[in-house]
Amino acid sequence: MKQREYRAGDRQHGFVITSVSTLPELNATLVQLRHERTGARMVHLDREDDNNLFSVGFRTTPQDSTGVAHILEHTVLCGSQRFPVRDPFFTMLKRSLSTFMNALTASDWTCYPFASQNKTDFYNLMGIYLDAAFFPLLREQDFRQEGHRLEFAEAGDSSSPLQFKGVVYNEMKGAMADPSSLLHRRLTRALYPTVTYGFNSGGEPADILDLSYEQLKAFHGTYYHPANAWFFTYGNMPLAEHLQAIDEQALCHFDALQVDSGIPDEARYTEPRRVEETFPVDAGESLEHRSIVQLGWLTCPVSDQFERLGMMLLSELLLGNPAAPLYKALLDSKLGQNLAPGTGYHDDYRETYLAVGLQGTDPETVEAVETLILNTLQEIVDTGFSSEQIEAAIHQLEFSCREVNGDQYPYGLLLLMRMFGSWLHADDPVSPLCLEQDLVRLRQELANGPFFENLIRRQLLENPHRVTLLLKPDVEQKSREEKQLKARLENIEKQLSAEDREHLLAQGVALQQTQEAAEDLSCLPTLELSDIPASQPLVDSDPFECQGVPVRWFEQPTNGIGYFTAHLQIDDLPEELFQDVPLFCTLLTKVGAAGKNYLEMAERVSAATGGVQASASLLDGPASLDTFQLGVELRGKALLRNQQPMFDILKDFCTAPDFSDLQRLHTVLQQLKTSLENSVPGSGHSYASRAASGSLTAAGRVREVWSGLHLIHAVKELAARQPEQLSEFAQRLQRLAAAIFRRDRLRCAITAEEPVFRSMQPVLDGFFAEIPAAGASVPPPKRPSPFDDKASGWVAAVPVAYVARVFRAVPLEHPDGAVLMVLAKLLRGGYLHREIREKGGAYGGMANYDAQGGLFAMLSYRDPHLLRTLDVFRDATRWAADGGFAAVDIKEAILGVFSQLDRPLSPGGKGLREFHYVLQGLTPEARQVFRQRILAVDAEALSAAAGRYLVDGWQDSAVSVVAGEDMLQEANLQLGDASLTLGRI
Repeated sequence: MKQREYRAGDRQHGFVITSVSTLPELNATLVQLRHERTGARMVHLDREDDNNLFSVGFRTTPQDSTGVAHILEHTVLCGSQRFPVRDPFFTMLKRSLSTFMNALTASDWTCYPFASQNKTDFYNLMGIYLDAAFFPLLREQDFRQEGHRLEFAEAGDSSSPLQFKGVVYNEMKGAMADPSSLLHRRLTRALYPTVTYGFNSGGEPADILDLSYEQLKAFHGTYYHPANAWFFTYGNMPLAEHLQAIDEQALCHFDALQVDSGIPDEARYTEPRRVEETFPVDAGESLEHRSIVQLGWLTCPVSDQFERLGMMLLSELLLGNPAAPLYKALLDSKLGQNLAPGTGYHDDYRETYLAVGLQGTDPETVEAVETLILNTLQEIVDTGFSSEQIEAAIHQLEFSCREVNGDQYPYGLLLLMRMFGSWLHADDPVSPLCLEQDLVRLRQELANGPFFENLIRRQLLENPHRVTLLLKPDVEQKSREEKQLKARLENIEKQLSAEDREHLLAQGVALQQTQEAAEDLSCLPTLELSDIPASQPLVDSDPFECQGVPVRWFEQPTNGIGYFTAHLQIDDLPEELFQDVPLFCTLLTKVGAAGKNYLEMAERVSAATGGVQASASLLDGPASLDTFQLGVELRGKALLRNQQPMFDILKDFCTAPDFSDLQRLHTVLQQLKTSLENSVPGSGHSYASRAASGSLTAAGRVREVWSGLHLIHAVKELAARQPEQLSEFAQRLQRLAAAIFRRDRLRCAITAEEPVFRSMQPVLDGFFAEIPAAGASVPPPKRPSPFDDKASGWVAAVPVAYVARVFRAVPLEHPDGAVLMVLAKLLRGGYLHREIREKGGAYGGMANYDAQGGLFAMLSYRDPHLLRTLDVFRDATRWAADGGFAAVDIKEAILGVFSQLDRPLSPGGKGLREFHYVLQGLTPEARQVFRQRILAVDAEALSAAAGRYLVDGWQDSAVSVVAGEDMLQEANLQLGDASLTLGRI
């Protein structure tokens, strides 16, 4: 079967092709297959993309909240029949050039995806994944490590107190302390009370402790069978070879089986319901404006593709931008500060739902919020949508379907996620990827009558299966849960016999010994350094000037989209305006411009672009820690037909932004405040790292002020003001615009195919001509010095810790830069993984070398420990300096580095990365030298670098921790003179 030569009915390696679909929007061919012996389903998406992806997924429908599907996802990756080692998944991260490896648990499926550009690597990983999924060892010890276990606080000391430990247990403690996650779980519990979606597939922490090892094995036996499997492959590798590997390594060992994993219809409510839930906050925190009110409707089945398309577009019409009527009504009401997390249409369930609500509100607003939403929907039904609004919504859908993403996740995985729900529940993977026929039908329906207004009536206003959820803060919940956990442990301890204690002690010691034991990993496949590409493919660019502005064109297969980036250098910006830069960037594209208010600008952006945004930019110099460039980046993207309107919009924001609407500034600041606060539980390690970095280098300080905890504090202070108190701030923003938008500051890039680029060229000239040519020359202000405090702790409403220790090191072009990059991989995949995740029970322990910023960091994520982790970091530096690295460990670390360096980007992402390289002066020759230095790293260099930068640099390193107040205060009691300076997020 050669690429694009597929015929329904063809058979190969036990599979039969059931249908073939051409997808012109994706430049792809979709092949559906069925394994004849077992009934396994498969889709192959043939597309000219070297970043090939494989996934095997299972429909998993838990009937409780013990997290059995989630814990099983972890445990199957802890050894299998062909690969009976403790941790093949994390080991293969070090032996592979994969561009993505993970495992994912959703509400009704579990899948195991990976991606690689190397064919040998691809089939190595396929073998690991197939054996893990279908033939796992499922050892009880692995269940105890990954899921939960009862153990003494010190595993080898029976006089220490009893504790519950486990990776997933601690992960979910962190996840369920996040109000955003909690809101989603509580809303789905209320909307789906009788089916699997009502349970928490990730696991409620208290319920996780009820899961038994036998239940875990039974769940695997029930659901992990080929008859309940959905295979997916993507890219340009031959389908026939995929089929042969899947059949020979897995499916040929099974027969057909009836697997009952189907999900019944939810029993529909006859009248709407209200539900109250709580989330924990610390006793010292304010409860005002901390609640969330959200309405949710159970809507159409995912199998009704046309109704689903209508709901997707309706969500965009109602909520897609600040001018959308329901979005505007909610924010204008002042009943809350931001749209509730998860607001929008959710089509990844068998029966889909729409959620709408407000965050930053109070419990007494429930009825007012509910009434506002329902009345606004009725008003929309009465007045209708304009043709311009409908065309803008269709345009947004068209743009999102056409854009080739893939900077954070492989494009193949994004396509799988787009169609998996429909494939899983309606046996239809094609419709979500090919909307052309449904859009033709939609236009016919629109011509016949008020389509969207009728949809609102049918799915929302006249739909009694509606839930109004209030999620409010509770200062007693944390202590209440801690008391319940303590009582549970005390009750267990009372019933323990001496023999039971000995058994627990033996189990703890045995697990620790297993974690520390050296393993024979020879059964696992590996790549060699010779498999690493000699160089990274160059991205060609065509430099030219327009109106005196340097521009580069990066030709990329952008599928009819043009990407524009304007970088404005601001190193000479007056110091009094410096700290406002990130807020200026956030607000710039959310206010009015050129005589139009923010609503009119939002409508223009939605109708003609895939988005315009501004961001604060810090580009490090590759040769010195003290050299960096500050800038503002303005970016826009649009289809070929919309290049002129996009540049008109950008021109208006650059030449005539209007910050005078103080009410609008106040609204956006409140939205930003809640968004930043929501980000802490999921990104606590990043905030801790930035806080520590701010006391090591000037660039680190700028990053912290522009994107760290200092930014959160600045936003909270501004958001607490009344609108009329923002006039001086608005004047500063107007001064910033005048200072920044000058033609002599501009360096620009275009990423596009040639036809799109040619359509952009004539528009550029007019755009640049409108930008003021130059301003008065001002000497650059003195660079800010790093912060003085090198030990900080930040109080957050989280039950776990995020710990960071950061060291000043060297930049990319220094000979030791390559050594530190490899050292970070060695620490992350070895010592820190074992000590922090396996032994300590944290969700993650990691080391990072920031080659651009010249800093080396050790971090933990959702960590039940603080002091122990700080000790682990100290021990890790000595372990690394003592050396003794085996050649195979160094090879694996080097492979891991290149897996990271060579990870493919989207077409738009490639152009942006290359543009930044040009701005930094990071030449292809310098990048090639860096690659060669990485390949030459040896044990002696690693040991020397660890001694020089980590051991010798310990005294000058910085530590920062994000954690709960009790944990931080208890740690300070023991840290003494090394205590953390505490602040509150």
